[in-house]
Amino acid sequence: MAGSTGFAPRRCRMTENFRSLAHKPPFMRPTVSVLIAAYNASPFLERAVNSALAQGNAVTEIIVVDDCSTDATLELAGAMSRKDGRIKVVHLPKNAGPSVARNAGLEVASGDWVAILDADDAYAPGRVERLVTVAAAQDADIVADKFSYYDPATDASSPATIGFTDEMTLIDIKTFLTHARPFGTDTDWGLLKPMFKQEFLADRSLRYPSDSRHGEDFLFVMDALLEGAKYVASNFHGYMYTPRRAGWSRTAVNYDGQVDQSKKLLLDHRLSANSRLVGLLKERIRAMERLSAEHKTQTLIAERRLLPLATAGVTDWRIAASILRQVKNKVTAVRAA
Repeated sequence: MAGSTGFAPRRCRMTENFRSLAHKPPFMRPTVSVLIAAYNASPFLERAVNSALAQGNAVTEIIVVDDCSTDATLELAGAMSRKDGRIKVVHLPKNAGPSVARNAGLEVASGDWVAILDADDAYAPGRVERLVTVAAAQDADIVADKFSYYDPATDASSPATIGFTDEMTLIDIKTFLTHARPFGTDTDWGLLKPMFKQEFLADRSLRYPSDSRHGEDFLFVMDALLEGAKYVASNFHGYMYTPRRAGWSRTAVNYDGQVDQSKKLLLDHRLSANSRLVGLLKERIRAMERLSAEHKTQTLIAERRLLPLATAGVTDWRIAASILRQVKNKVTAVRAA
């Protein structure tokens, strides 16, 4: 992928381990904890939990961390836990964001692996089993797959365009940074929802950045890769992602905050001495700044706040460029009609 960058995902050779692992006795298989951070998730939490339960024996526990919801999320999670002993509930006394909620879940997770699941998303059947098999075949510390976009209004899904096509692909830090940004050649790899080996996280004392409410997946994977994690991806659409435009999300994305977090990462001593990594991270920052401008422009247009939009266009060239793109797209659409 991404021939202009020079960093293509590397293939992992299929091994006998991969073919035979599924036939090993159950007691030899790794245990997996599914971690769900939930805030005001009562309309969709049951779907997420049921998709994890449907993974069968591949999942040994499901940890729902209620981030001090103001709706019936905690009560719903408690009711589900009383029906199935694999479901455990953790309640946070005050709302702190998904990073803190996931860290609370990591503290109580007992599985060999931790699989992340957002409360408004779901797993495809057989996803966890497949990830466990791929991870064992390559002795990975992180394993991920592709995702599909799910539309709750139509109950339909469509696969995201993601650049690894082999059954197993090794993702090093340069490859990850090359693809982990919006407006690239494929979907932002920072949106992937990997499964992490608990032993690796414990040995490196890795946790989600508690000061980040958005973009925490990218930051956590970067931290792990900088610590030497082996990251392998599978060419399987196993994660069902619900876009925020579908109307299920309860929070607005802070893109400016993600820009600031990436700028802080530039100062990390594990990365700052590598000019190629610094360059790739700066490309991500520029792309995130554009995404932030696009989001602000679309929001102001949707709210018909034309004067603030004009003012923003004068003071921020990125928003001015976004306005021009919006106008161009509108003209193109009218001509095509």
